[in-house]
Amino acid sequence: MIEFVIDGKKVQGEAGETILNVARRVGIEIPALCADPRLPPFDSCGICVVEVEGKGVVKACSTPISEGMVVRTRAPASVPPSPRKSG
Repeated sequence: MIEFVIDGKKVQGEAGETILNVARRVGIEIPALCADPRLPPFDSCGICVVEVEGKGVVKACSTPISEGMVVRTRAPASVPPSPRKSG
């Protein structure tokens, strides 16, 4: 088992799993549009970006987990800006 942290919560996963797969399994929501559990990672929409300590912003759907990894799903770097209202 690989142990790492998502949003301060210690979690475990198997070698080869992605951040998104583990997050979904332990009940941590990461928005994703193109990720489908029946398909290999497509890595196209960019909705699932998270911040990984020491790596910066990555796509959770295609980034494999690693021992001791620290992931933040709500870090300023991983949250897109809100649309501004015109007028």
